[in-house]
Amino acid sequence: MIDGTAGEPDDGRPVPGDVTPAVYGSLLVTTLVAVQWRHDVSTTFLGLTLVASVAVFWLAHVWAETVNQRVRGPIDQGEFLRLARAESPMLAAAVVPTVVLGLGSIGLLQTDTAVGLALTVSMVQLFVWGWIVGRAAHASRWVAFVVATLDLLLGMAIVTLEVVVLH
Repeated sequence: MIDGTAGEPDDGRPVPGDVTPAVYGSLLVTTLVAVQWRHDVSTTFLGLTLVASVAVFWLAHVWAETVNQRVRGPIDQGEFLRLARAESPMLAAAVVPTVVLGLGSIGLLQTDTAVGLALTVSMVQLFVWGWIVGRAAHASRWVAFVVATLDLLLGMAIVTLEVVVLH
């Protein structure tokens, strides 16, 4: 959909609304975990860094959207809250990986296992977004699987580039 609204394709399959913040959040979380895994880091530190970093990026996106709206005129508190909610799926992308890292923090998982599992969960999120795109665009589950796999590979290429740039 060009306008980002939800709808249905001609064959009746639902089309999600704007998933940009969620997809961006998934890429961000995957990158942050991958970058930190390259260092000797505690799962507690990584979990706190993950939450703080995603929150800062969420705030940056909310601010950018607020500025974008204010260019057209003043906005009220309700509009600001709507913008903040619209960007909140970015925050949700950090929940499961952070919980997994928390399991490492309390000793239920070894550090490398917790970080590896958090990275795996993040990559699964990228695959799921590809699956959602594939199902929205194609009736065939096989085609959706191919789209999801290609989207995961593209996401991992982006994460790899971000890791290289950051180090």
